[in-house]
Amino acid sequence: MIWVAWRQQRLQLLITALLIAAVGAVMLFYRFDAVSFMQDRGIAGCLRIGADPCSRSAMAALSSEYKSYVSIIPMVLLCLPVLLGMFAGAPLFAGEFEQGTHVFGLTQSVSRRRWMATKLLVGGGPVTVLMLVLGLVGVWALKPLNHVTRGPMMTPGFETQGLVLAAYTLLAFAIGVAAGMLLRNTLAAMAITLGLYLVVLVALGGGARPHYLAAERITGTVAQSTGESERGGTSWIPDDAWRVGSAYYDSAGRKVSFNPSGCDGTETIQSCLGKQGVTQQSADYHPSSQFWAFQTVESSAFLALSAALLGLGAWSLRRRVL
Repeated sequence: MIWVAWRQQRLQLLITALLIAAVGAVMLFYRFDAVSFMQDRGIAGCLRIGADPCSRSAMAALSSEYKSYVSIIPMVLLCLPVLLGMFAGAPLFAGEFEQGTHVFGLTQSVSRRRWMATKLLVGGGPVTVLMLVLGLVGVWALKPLNHVTRGPMMTPGFETQGLVLAAYTLLAFAIGVAAGMLLRNTLAAMAITLGLYLVVLVALGGGARPHYLAAERITGTVAQSTGESERGGTSWIPDDAWRVGSAYYDSAGRKVSFNPSGCDGTETIQSCLGKQGVTQQSADYHPSSQFWAFQTVESSAFLALSAALLGLGAWSLRRRVL
């Protein structure tokens, strides 16, 4: 049964492997190129703006050199999981039902459970493993460009490296499989894979992710807290941290509002805050040290959803007549 499943899917698996390998090779090339660039300019090891030699101007030169690459590669990595789900997961069973070849497989001495498990193992296992390897390679390959990517915690850096690449791929694959088994139509399953995958990704990324772990909070005066602005000042939180909230207070400790549009563009951010009565500011953020914990939580959530979808597909297969 495994040999039959392999022969059915070998071309697709080989193309997928070559595609993933090509993306990984590009990332490795730019990793070595960035390391060489940083060594030539004396900023080797600089991951964020700080004391010399990791000055703001030096890191700006790094950003200028690699901004095009950092704009393109996340888009490729964001698209890969859902494309693999659409073209590997959706046709896996829907294609069999459309062509009627499932009847041949299920009328032999093979149970429905074994037939489904074998096709899932051969069709989805290698793809998920390859995406896991690509995600881990991505962590290493993108690290020298930590400042350019704004760190691994914020979108799209978080979604395009680490464990979640494999988890996203497995979810897209499971959606495609479940939709294909329920609808028995490849095109409909592909459309549902795209739509449902995006809904889940946005819902978890925008709604649930900020709450995976407790955010760290820092409070300081206007002089301490201003930064991350072209108007001057030094950032009071690491520039690769994910800022998820902020609040402003007056001299009496009362919370007040701050309107950035009230700044005229010529004054410093400190002056603009003071003009609006702000004397203190607090910020809630997730530091980059929480990256692996966030990756584990989100990957676990996607794995649970994938298992539920594959269970739905198995239920559908058991209930339906040939």
